[in-house]
Amino acid sequence: MADEVEEVKVEKKSSPITKIILFGVPAFIVQLILVYFITANILMNKVSNSANNGLGEDVTTEESEDGNSKEDGGQSSSGQFIYTIDEVIVNPANTNGRQLLLTTLAFDLASEANKTELEGKDFLVKDMVISVLSGKTTRFLGDISLRDSLRNEIAHKVEGFLPDIKINKVYFSKFILQ
Repeated sequence: MADEVEEVKVEKKSSPITKIILFGVPAFIVQLILVYFITANILMNKVSNSANNGLGEDVTTEESEDGNSKEDGGQSSSGQFIYTIDEVIVNPANTNGRQLLLTTLAFDLASEANKTELEGKDFLVKDMVISVLSGKTTRFLGDISLRDSLRNEIAHKVEGFLPDIKINKVYFSKFILQ
């Protein structure tokens, strides 16, 4: 009996921190992923569909020289000739330099000649874009529903200065207001 060793079994209880790490963190990550996919796929589609339905764009059909009809609102070769202005930084109106707008925009042009002309007058075009953007308040720039009017204003200003240029559309690929 002197050699008998008594075995004592000690059960180790898991702490609340271990439970949180093992179950809470993965559950939180799964929730984040679900919210992202719901927002990106469902809600953004509804927002873009409702915005497109409210525009009321007139699309006309016209015959081209070869007899084929094209439907694009009288615009030709949409998306073929793109002139890009990279990273324009602007102080919006009434911010005293405390807020900034960082944007990258592109012009969808009707022809290669229009693109070449804009590239040749790059500084003038950038100056026009900066003057339009810096004249707007942060409230105007932050309102997504007014983004189309901003696009139109930029296009009209460039077309007014360069009457031979035909701009089909203005695109923002980056628009960060801080």
